[in-house]
Amino acid sequence: MATISRRRRSFIWLAFVAAFALATVSCGDGDSDDGGATASPTAPAAAADDDTEAAQTTEPEATDETEATAATTSDDGDAESELEPTEPAEPFQVAYLSASSANTWLLSSRNEMEAVAAASNVEVTEFDAQFDPGLQTTQFQDVIASGAYDGVILVSINGIASAPDIAAAIDAGMEVVILNQVVGEDFSTSEPQVPGVSANVMAAPFVNGKRLGQLTVQACADRDPCEVVYIYGIKGLPIDDAARAGLDEVIADHPSISIVAEGEGQYLGPEGGINATQDILQVAPDFDVLVGADQSVQGAEIVLAEEGKLDHVRLVGWGGSTPALDGIAAGRWFGGVFGAPGDEGRIAMEAMVSALTGGPDFGGVDPLAALPDDGLVTADNVDQFTAQWDG
Repeated sequence: MATISRRRRSFIWLAFVAAFALATVSCGDGDSDDGGATASPTAPAAAADDDTEAAQTTEPEATDETEATAATTSDDGDAESELEPTEPAEPFQVAYLSASSANTWLLSSRNEMEAVAAASNVEVTEFDAQFDPGLQTTQFQDVIASGAYDGVILVSINGIASAPDIAAAIDAGMEVVILNQVVGEDFSTSEPQVPGVSANVMAAPFVNGKRLGQLTVQACADRDPCEVVYIYGIKGLPIDDAARAGLDEVIADHPSISIVAEGEGQYLGPEGGINATQDILQVAPDFDVLVGADQSVQGAEIVLAEEGKLDHVRLVGWGGSTPALDGIAAGRWFGGVFGAPGDEGRIAMEAMVSALTGGPDFGGVDPLAALPDDGLVTADNVDQFTAQWDG
């Protein structure tokens, strides 16, 4: 038997109620002036004048059945159907499968999702995978099996391995929106890569890498040669490797620019950047530009200041966090690729609401594409950006 979603069951019930009400109205007095009865709100019967017996009327005692289908008589004699007040529609139920509830980026996304949901008759239940791929798979399958949800917003830890569960959710009548991650093999596009997905909201890693490359070229404009240090989040992680590939493609057209050392910040906050920069300085004590995720660049800034190198090295971040924008505005950082976790969350929930209410699919959405200078932040335009997370 095909599975019918909660949303579709609601529509079927509403259609039944509407048909019943129409049938009730059509049973009115066929001899009335307007050719039929008109539904109207309940009006209390006028009280009879005690002094005028001719005005008194005797009405049959109401039974349970007549009370349920009571009708009043209008001034022109038409029977007016009494309709029960319409109860508010049940809220849509959406499961939010988060990679980590403790992650500050995703917290910003969640806050914006909640704001849209509250205004759209949507209730959100969050499932915290704690960056555990196996746990997220179990949570996803439990959500599908429960039959309690109309839609799923997924921050996939499993990448392409999430595709079978996404397909199962869609087959069960659920709407699916992917947030912040690639579920597929192409890291150069924001478009959904699993059939039936309503929206994929993210800046594609390869595209963001090209943005980093453009800022690196700008930072190297007056340096020839220009030696660059690159700090991965996690080397070998597909999204990190895709970002690096995007950067490499851009700087390949500039022979004066070369990557002289690499590190890993592990997305562990400034501490990861501190450790990576200290190791890099052992093999490359002099360089011109350092590129990495905002958390890593925060740590690198501390080390370079202590070593007296901050006046020479130009810092390029990735994330658009509060420390990054502050650093750019103060002149300590050269620039950064903006990050929009709040916009991502808002757009993801707007896409979900559209899908649940029969609106259009959003498809692939890169939130940076609509920002000034394609999301590239420098001292010249930093005042046009507002940080959406604290880093």
